[in-house]
Amino acid sequence: MDHISRFPDGVLHHILSFLPTKDVLRTSILSKRWKLVLDTYPILDFSWGDCAGQSSDAMYSENASDEYRQMLTKFMNYVDTSIFRFCKYKFSMQKFKLFLVLPDLELSSHLDKWVQKVIENGAKEVDFGIDLPGYLHFKKPYSMPDAIFAAKSVTVLKLFGCNVKLEESFCIKLHSLQKLALKEVQMDDHLLRRIVTCCPLLEDISLRFCWGLKKIQVFELLRLKKFEIYSHLSKPESVEIKSPSLESFHCSFTVRSVKPIVSVDACQGLKSLILSGSFVTELLLQDLVPKFHVLESLRVGDCPVLKKVKISSWRLKSLEIHSCENIMDIEINTPNLLSCKYCGSVVPVSLINAPSCHWQVEFSLMNTLDILWYMTLKEFLAKLNQLVYLHVYVYLTTIMVRNTYSNSSYIVCFCICLFGDSCHIYELLDAFSL
Repeated sequence: MDHISRFPDGVLHHILSFLPTKDVLRTSILSKRWKLVLDTYPILDFSWGDCAGQSSDAMYSENASDEYRQMLTKFMNYVDTSIFRFCKYKFSMQKFKLFLVLPDLELSSHLDKWVQKVIENGAKEVDFGIDLPGYLHFKKPYSMPDAIFAAKSVTVLKLFGCNVKLEESFCIKLHSLQKLALKEVQMDDHLLRRIVTCCPLLEDISLRFCWGLKKIQVFELLRLKKFEIYSHLSKPESVEIKSPSLESFHCSFTVRSVKPIVSVDACQGLKSLILSGSFVTELLLQDLVPKFHVLESLRVGDCPVLKKVKISSWRLKSLEIHSCENIMDIEINTPNLLSCKYCGSVVPVSLINAPSCHWQVEFSLMNTLDILWYMTLKEFLAKLNQLVYLHVYVYLTTIMVRNTYSNSSYIVCFCICLFGDSCHIYELLDAFSL
């Protein structure tokens, strides 16, 4: 017997937790010892997409073939057997993960049964995702059983592609919950507030592309460290967070017409701030940033309304501005800034006080290769003490070849990595502009 096989089950389980599920399953053929270790392995990971080997068209079609349905049924029977065997011998379940791509909800009774068994087993982490084709995913999603919200032992709860509704009389008992991640989940404001109120140990909340939420409020969570919200379908009216312990806040709305009121003023301990969307304006940044006295990282991106960035902070160490197509002016007074990344299509007029900052600059341009642009670029770069990376990507739709105009598309790109000051780049820019 090899030395590793002599380790206690708990040690071997810990080693297996770093491997992909497929590799974990393969260990069962090594020896009877490893088969027994796998039988008691406390992480149950069932991902139908990985196991099926089917094309996306077959997996996401309402008219799934009989062969596909038969394979799906066999897989669900395998999950069924695994869960019931695990619970029968009263093995302790550390984590349960399930991701299924279903053509419809005919087999939803299996899902309800699995959730109940997993909760009864006392699982610590639950990651449950159901994907349905087309309109079913958004109009008639799978309804999550109430039992999931009475799981006293669950510390991490991740849900994807489901509908969540609870009766007013139902008692939420997620007393141990520390992380809540909802993606493409349908729920209303009142239910979210109920969950937050009943989960005092929450440290991390993630709401990605959920719908049904209008006025998002998170109050009185004394341990909350991280909150993030992404939205591209729903149109929330406001996001209000009041948690003095919050350290990281990420708010992103991709729909340009969505301009919610975002309030995180009460989060005085914020260290990382990421904002994206049409709601981000010059006034918002000027109002928010000075209120966070320990803010160290700021990232602003995809903000079509933003025309000017004016930031003054003694604590800020990292700054990123990207894909803000209308930015024309940057004014930065951050003497302790260590790194800054700027990505855009316009060379901004700038006033910069960041003597120790390492800069990364990227430009993506359309039909811009004239001497005026290069002079503007040189003027901008002259204000950067330490430029370590410069990338210019130019897409031309009309070019001149041998004194004849051509309408064919052409891409010009140059990328320069530097260390030290930026003055020695000018000879290259001068040569390129010719």
